[in-house]
Amino acid sequence: LAAAEARLGRPCTRLERAGRVEREVVAAAGDAGLLVLARDGDRSRLGPHSLGRAARFVVDHAPCPVLLVWPEGAPDLRTMPPPPPHP
Repeated sequence: LAAAEARLGRPCTRLERAGRVEREVVAAAGDAGLLVLARDGDRSRLGPHSLGRAARFVVDHAPCPVLLVWPEGAPDLRTMPPPPPHP
């Protein structure tokens, strides 16, 4: 957390909460100016499945801007799924 604080140049606070992770993250972000969130789904490819259920909930319900980051390097662009067929 100290490294993140130094890198962002902003204060960071550690909170310990109990409950459903996605709901606790959204509740804890109530006064935040930015929420930095690591992807929790299939990190081997790009696309909608690179977000798991918890991260998708947080992205959809966060009361502030959300910055999604890859916990490690992002997959190659060739892993992106093809576009849907045109009608």
